[in-house]
Amino acid sequence: EIWSCPYAMQTMRSYAEDIDGGRSPSVSMLSEVAAARKITIVGGSIPEMVPASGQLFNTCCVVGPDGEIKAKHRKLHLFGIDIPRDITFRESDTFTAGQEPTVVDTDVGRIGIGICHDIRFPELAMLYRSRGAHLICYPSAFNMSTGQLLWDLMQKSRGCRQSGDLQLITILNVT
Repeated sequence: EIWSCPYAMQTMRSYAEDIDGGRSPSVSMLSEVAAARKITIVGGSIPEMVPASGQLFNTCCVVGPDGEIKAKHRKLHLFGIDIPRDITFRESDTFTAGQEPTVVDTDVGRIGIGICHDIRFPELAMLYRSRGAHLICYPSAFNMSTGQLLWDLMQKSRGCRQSGDLQLITILNVT
């Protein structure tokens, strides 16, 4: 989650990229690698700026073996926490929540995409399963206050609740 820049809300806008306008060095790099290696890449997430509205999204692109964007997921559930004398953090102060769940057909199967806090909502995983997803990817960053224990629990609970051949993959960065 947010691999292209520091995960600092106060500077996020300055690092945001225009994905649809073709001015995204991060997505260009993912596209080049995917095409050169003939692989599908679930590209973590980067801050996306929509110039027409000024909105900022936490966005994950899925790039196919041809280097083209196959899907774009905007984080649905923005994280917020207030632990007195420890941490106060609200993604909604910076980001706009996405509106649509994302399922994409790829050469490795049908993939559902979530970003970090999206994993806290079992309904999303159930929706992806009902839409035929064989894999759900949750690129993520957790802070030291909520940390590894919570993340491990969330992964296990999603895995236990979903039956059949559904696999869960997470890319975790603890900040």
